[in-house]
Order: sequence, then C-alpha cells, then structure tokens
Amino acid sequence: MRSERHGQTAVLILVACITLVTALAVLGAFYYPGDIGAEQPIPFSHRVHAGDKQIGCLLCHPGAFTTAVAGLPPVETCMLCHSRIIIHYPQIERVRRHYEQGEPIWWVRVSNLPDLTHFDHSMHLISGVDCGRCHGDIKAMDRIVLPQKFDMGFCIQCHRENNATHDCFACHY
Repeated sequence: MRSERHGQTAVLILVACITLVTALAVLGAFYYPGDIGAEQPIPFSHRVHAGDKQIGCLLCHPGAFTTAVAGLPPVETCMLCHSRIIIHYPQIERVRRHYEQGEPIWWVRVSNLPDLTHFDHSMHLISGVDCGRCHGDIKAMDRIVLPQKFDMGFCIQCHRENNATHDCFACHY
C-alpha cells in the first residue's frame, strides 16, 4: 500500500514537473522570441538612436535618398556625434578605436534581396514610402528584426495597394 502511494506520488510529481517545464518553455518563447535580430560586431540600438534620440534614417543611411542602396554607415558617421557625446562608454570607445586605426566596422546586413531583384531605395523615398513600411518599427528595436520576408508577394501586394507598376522589368533587370 505504501509503495503504491509512493508510486502514485512520483507519477504526479513527474507530471507536474513536465507541465511546469512545458508552460515555462511556451511562456519563454512568447516573451523572448528566438529571433532577436542579428548580433552586430559592436552593439547598436536603433531604439536609442532612431527612437529615443529621434535621429532620422537618412543621417546614417544617406544612400537611401540618392542611390539604389541605402548602405551601412561607415565609422566616420558614428563619430559625427560620438566624437563629442557619450565618449567614455565602452562600446563607443571601441567605435573610436576603429576610427583612429582607420578600420571599418563590419556591420551585419539584415536586409537582403535575391541577386535577381533590384530595389531602388531612392525611388521609394521620393514616392513617399516610409522606411517602416518594409523595415518595421525600427524606433522600437534594439536589434533589427524584419517584420516580414522580402519576397515578390510582399512587394507586389504593396505595389497593388499603392497603384505602382507591376512591370517585371521594374525590379528584375
């Protein structure tokens, strides 16, 4: 009788533990999604720069307005501000070392399109398309996580909604 009760208790404890672990895993996946964005060589928060400090996209990505490619900012762009402000923060000191040694920071690109597709940022900006339409709410992100996959369906849907061209050769040339 006693060993039977111990057996039942052990089974109940095992079921409770499995339930608890499963619940924690589900909650963890909800509160801490696996995709938190690409890790950069030097931590950089778009939330702080674009959100809190309200620095516009074009200051760091000026190519978006003048060329097809927005580009990733060179270390000189960082030093426009950080040669004067927050100069003793450890990550900013790393940026300064790159600058002083003439070494680029190899930022990890998070937006990539297939080679067969040509996307012109400048045409979209001139047409009034907000950066967030494709890139999401950058102002709320520490690390960039794209809100959707850039595929032809996403682009065609936007073109239809905005009465833009559906000509294949607009993007595939």
